[in-house]
Order: sequence, then C-alpha cells, then structure tokens
Amino acid sequence: MSPKLVLFDIDGTILSARGIPRQAMAAVLKKRFPDFKYDDGFNFSGRTDWEIIEHLLLHDQRTAETGLIFRIFDDFANELEIQLMNGKKPIIHPGIGELLAGLLQTENIFLGLVTGNTRQGARIKLQAAGLYSYFAVGGYGDDAKNRNELPPLAIRRAEKFYRVNFEKNNIWVIGDSPYDIYCAQSNGLRSLAVSTGWTSFQDLQAAHPHFLFENLSGTKEILALIRQE
Repeated sequence: MSPKLVLFDIDGTILSARGIPRQAMAAVLKKRFPDFKYDDGFNFSGRTDWEIIEHLLLHDQRTAETGLIFRIFDDFANELEIQLMNGKKPIIHPGIGELLAGLLQTENIFLGLVTGNTRQGARIKLQAAGLYSYFAVGGYGDDAKNRNELPPLAIRRAEKFYRVNFEKNNIWVIGDSPYDIYCAQSNGLRSLAVSTGWTSFQDLQAAHPHFLFENLSGTKEILALIRQE
C-alpha cells in the first residue's frame, strides 16, 4: 500500500470543548480591553484562530495588528489551559478512539493535523482529551490566517518527520465544516466530512466532499476507504 497521510481537524471532528474556547477568548479580550464589545454571534466553526481574533478586533473597531494577534494567542492559550484544567473535559466524538488506534496500527498510514487552533491551543485541547500522542505534526492557526494554506505546511512537516513522500491522492483531510472540505479541494487532496460539529449533513453535502458520514464510528469502512489505492 502506498503511504497515506490523514490530516484531522480538531473542534467538531475529534472533540467538543463544551464552549470553553469561546468563553476563554471572551475572557482574554475583555481583560485586555475592559470595554470590549464581543461578537457573540460569530461562528468559530472552521475558522483559524488568527481569523477569529482578527474578526473580533475589527468588530470592536480595533486595529488587528499581527503583533497584537500573536500576544492574544499567548493569552488565550494560558486561559484555555486554566479553564480546561478546572472545567469539564472535552467530549470525544463517536468512533474517534477506535479510528485513531486503527489508523496508527495500519502500516503506511500516518497522522497529522490541519486545524484552525494555534499549535499551543491544539496541544492543550488534545492533551485534555488524552489524544495528543497521536499527532506529531500539523498545520496550525498561527501558521496562516487562511486555512487553505495549512495543508501544504502539514504535508511538508509530515514528510520531514516521517521521512516519507506522499502523493496528493493519498492525502486525506477529515473535518466537520465546509472550510475543511474547501481547504482539501484547493490543494487537490481527498476530503472526508463528518457532521458531528456545527454544520448540518445537508450543508456539508452541498460542499461536495469525497465522502460524508454522520460520525466516525464506522472504523472498518473508513479504514477501508483510506487504505484503497
């Protein structure tokens, strides 16, 4: 079997952090700017943290300067870790444990991330869920604002780390939002969408992923899809 690379999104795909990230972001911004007018209606799903912070700053008519955004990344990671340590653990979505174990145990299948979370945010959430050890590499929300730019970064890092070259038709992006599907499409990769997040099955279907499931509990079927040449 040719080498396969499977790149996972985190929020809505692997886990749900029970709204804690949104609470942590609001706490950080209101601590930095006491009169901050938070956009409670903004949908974080599929967005990079860079994009989220930029939107929230502009919504409050503040300058979205890159240095400020990166300082907020650090504040957010600290607050997120505190809240996840003191709050409820993330909910792991159906089938995730079995699927990750099955992928890891299959020869010539390698794992990575393509996530809107910063590198630190991804670590904190996955550690809280007990899943961080599965993911050595990825493309993250502090690498680029545009999610479509993240897969090439994740692929280069995976090839360097695993010392394997991957063909595009053997690289999968698994996610729960249209943005995950679009980032796969824009890079010529295979997409597998799952409706365990905030986007309906029908709306995901309209984005035309290669495959679409209600959840990732069908371990044997999904492994067979990924293994196929």
